[in-house]
Amino acid sequence: MHDLIADIKSQSETLLANAGLLDQAYHSSSRWTGGSDGFVITGMATSLWAWHSASLILSTAGIGHAVADTSEYHRYGTAQSDTSPLIITSRSGESAEIINLLDVVQPGRPVIAVTASEHSTLGRKATNVLPFKAEEKAFYNTSSFTTTLCVATSMAAGLANRTDLAPAAWLAKLAEKVDVVANLDQEVFAAAAAAIAQSRVAIMTGRGHLIGLAQQASLDLQEGMRIAAIPVSGGLLRHGPMELINLPDSVVVMLIPNDHMAGIMVRLASDLVGYGASVVAIAAGPVDLPASVSVIRVPETIPELNAVVFAVALQKLNVSVAQALNMSTIEPALIPKITRVE
Repeated sequence: MHDLIADIKSQSETLLANAGLLDQAYHSSSRWTGGSDGFVITGMATSLWAWHSASLILSTAGIGHAVADTSEYHRYGTAQSDTSPLIITSRSGESAEIINLLDVVQPGRPVIAVTASEHSTLGRKATNVLPFKAEEKAFYNTSSFTTTLCVATSMAAGLANRTDLAPAAWLAKLAEKVDVVANLDQEVFAAAAAAIAQSRVAIMTGRGHLIGLAQQASLDLQEGMRIAAIPVSGGLLRHGPMELINLPDSVVVMLIPNDHMAGIMVRLASDLVGYGASVVAIAAGPVDLPASVSVIRVPETIPELNAVVFAVALQKLNVSVAQALNMSTIEPALIPKITRVE
């Protein structure tokens, strides 16, 4: 667990170490995609979900794009005939699905690689590479996820011509906020962690820029703690999944930034508590939640960067969940760090 805690605390330093790369991502993305309106973004699991917030930036700017699971895009999509620019994200650059996709990419198709392994198969075969730095000693994804979030945001900002989202405008302040969360005392997370550790079903819910993070956080609970975590957007929770709170060993984990939907999410939390649910929340700023909700407070930032700050809080929370379960390390038994079989 010491390696994981060290990885979490090193993230602000890692983000700053990637400043040049983020600047390159911002300034080069339009040129590398040829100003195309209709490119494809793909990856698997963590690498895919890191693009959700960036995809909202692109959609808001009216930029046509598709975000697709690599295996589904290859096996059921147009990967073998498509010639539009392709952005592939993979920490290792060696996942089976990525290798299989690269084998069928049309010759001459622009491929942009976002990877921590410049000399991987993905790095070697790509037209352009954004090789980010994200060294991790533990199995658990920490810097590789938060750095990928920032690379995706930088690329989307460049493509959308969002000068307010140029990395130079936010990186230093973001690193400070990440450092604040990474150095919170673990006791801050104890009550929330106890509620999750006692549960076998966890509904992970967020909205907007945090939906991809809810997916990643669910994966972390699934593979690390073997808790049946289910990501559900806040808007869909009342459309069926809420019935799961009737299970005696369930918990709802809510991600609530202080944005225009905070009031709706607070009302949802209040209703859940009224129905007898166990509710845990990570909230930014002065979001006012019912007294029975175990709340972890994080610093406020702009919507496009919330996922990074909340991600670090979830990493700290998972350390406390593992400790509550008397686990000495967070590492799955069936899943390798690099998936070699599709």
